[in-house]
Amino acid sequence: MATPAALESMAGQSVVGDFILATLLPIYLITALGYVLRSRGVLSTEFLRDSSRLVFNFAAPATLFFALAGSAKSIVIAPYFLLVSISLLIGLTLLCWALAPLVVKQRSLRGVFVQGGSRGNLLVSGLAFTHGIYGMEGIALASLPLGIYIIFNNIYSVAILKYYEGDGDEPMAKYWKEVLKNPVIVAVLAGAFFGWMQVKIPDGVQNTGNLLGQLTVPLILFNVGASFDFKLLRSPNIIGWSATVYKCIMMPIIGVTIASAFGIHGMELGIIFLLLSSPTSSISVIFAQMFGGHQGQAANMVLTSSLLSVLTVVVGLAYLQAMGMI
Repeated sequence: MATPAALESMAGQSVVGDFILATLLPIYLITALGYVLRSRGVLSTEFLRDSSRLVFNFAAPATLFFALAGSAKSIVIAPYFLLVSISLLIGLTLLCWALAPLVVKQRSLRGVFVQGGSRGNLLVSGLAFTHGIYGMEGIALASLPLGIYIIFNNIYSVAILKYYEGDGDEPMAKYWKEVLKNPVIVAVLAGAFFGWMQVKIPDGVQNTGNLLGQLTVPLILFNVGASFDFKLLRSPNIIGWSATVYKCIMMPIIGVTIASAFGIHGMELGIIFLLLSSPTSSISVIFAQMFGGHQGQAANMVLTSSLLSVLTVVVGLAYLQAMGMI
C-alpha cells in the first residue's frame, strides 16, 4: 500500500508529465511542422519574411498589450518577492551581457548570444508551468515581476541587437529614440499602464485584440521551425551551447541560490525557479530577423534550450522539493 508521501510524489510527477504532454508537446509539434513545410518548399522565404513583419508589428503587440492590460500590477501584494524576483531577472540578464565578450569573439554574434542566454519564454513556458504547479494563485504572484520584466526585456533586446549590429563607435543612447518607437515596446508600455490603472477595455475591442493575438504563437512557431538548421547541432557550437547552458542551468542555479539566501522559500522560490529556467523565447528569432541578429543561431538556441529545459525543469523541481525548499 502506498504511503501518503509516495502518493504525493506520484501526484507531483503526474503534474509534470501532464504539463509536458499538454503544453510542450503541441509547441514542439507545430515547430516541427514549420520545419517540414519549409523543407518541402511549402513555406517560402517571402511568406516567412511577411509573417515575421505581421507578428512583430501587429500580432505580438496585441498579445502583449491585452495580456498586460488584463493583469493587476499592484506591488502591495508581495513587495519583497517582487523586489527580489525582478532584481534577479534583470541582474542575470545583464550578467549575460557582461559575459558575452568572454564567450563570443565575433562582435556581430554577441547580440543574439545575449538574447539566447537571457530572454526566457515567460509568457508561454514560464506562466504555463507556474499554472500547472501552483494554479491561479501562482499565476497571480508570477504576474507581478513578469509585467515589469517584459517591458525591460523588450527594450533591452532591441537595444542590444541594434548596438551589436553597428560598429560599436556610437553610444547606446543613439538607439533609444528608435527603440521607443518600436511597436512591441509601445504595446507593453501601454498595456502595463492600462493594467496598472485598471482601465476597462470594451468587449468588442478586447475580442478583436484576442483574435489578432491568436496569430502570434502559431506564426512564431512556424518561423522558428522553418529557421532550424540541424547541421549546427552536429558540430561544436560554443556560442549556441554556452547560451543554452547559461539560460537553462546557470540562471536558475544562481537565481535560486541568491533568492534562498534572501529568505525566499515555498511557492515564491518555486516561481522564481520556473521563470528563470524557462527556455529561450521563440520571439527572439523574430527579433533577430528584424534587428540584424543571426537568425539561424537564434532558432537553434530556441531548439537546444527547449530540449534541455524539459530535463532541467523536472530535475530542478524534484531537487527543490526533496530539499524542502518549495
